[in-house]
Amino acid sequence: MQRYTAGEKNLAVSFAFIAGFVDSIGFIFLGGVFLSFMSGNTTRIAAATVDGKPDLAWLAGSAVIFFLLGVMEGALVRRLAKRRVRPDQVREVVMINMCVLFTLSALLVLLGAPRAAIIVASLGIGSMNSIFEREGEVSIPLTYMTGTLVKMGQRFVDAFFGGSHREWLGHLKMWAGLTTGAFTGALVYRYLGIQSLYVVALLTWAVTGVALGLRMWARRHAIGSVVKVKVDPY
Repeated sequence: MQRYTAGEKNLAVSFAFIAGFVDSIGFIFLGGVFLSFMSGNTTRIAAATVDGKPDLAWLAGSAVIFFLLGVMEGALVRRLAKRRVRPDQVREVVMINMCVLFTLSALLVLLGAPRAAIIVASLGIGSMNSIFEREGEVSIPLTYMTGTLVKMGQRFVDAFFGGSHREWLGHLKMWAGLTTGAFTGALVYRYLGIQSLYVVALLTWAVTGVALGLRMWARRHAIGSVVKVKVDPY
């Protein structure tokens, strides 16, 4: 995460919060199957198969498939965007794509199709992983925290051998974002049920809207500074 600005890191924590929020909704609705934690779903598949629970094994397997399809959809959108917009606008296209998917999920709830809504939410979770991508690799994982916790432990030890405490605290912040989102999602689901996906759609648009607004302001500020230097370099 050291290659990103403070604003980008805060954006990543915000999306991790949303990922945890959605994962709790899916976990409760599906009765113990994750929308973002595919290692857990893989274990579910194996355990359910051995225990003679084919329905649960199939449910966990389908969650893996839809998550993967979401990852592929997000990657496709990102690569198409790289051909059509400026490099600094690619991430914005990916974020808007994710917002559209979660909005479609909310609309499906409104239309009385909750299972279809969960499927689309799974696609949205998968596509989210293309927001922070560099050189074809996910540089900040938003929907899974195992690697983040490993890095946090490693950087914590490094801090006592000349490293910076800022590094492990950054990873802790990401984990805390997803954890807080998971608690919030579970709490909201308790009162709203599957209609909690309405809140997800609002959250994604709100975070994306703020991010786009700040990026537009930064561009205008940068352009204004360049013009000022050209006109009056002193």
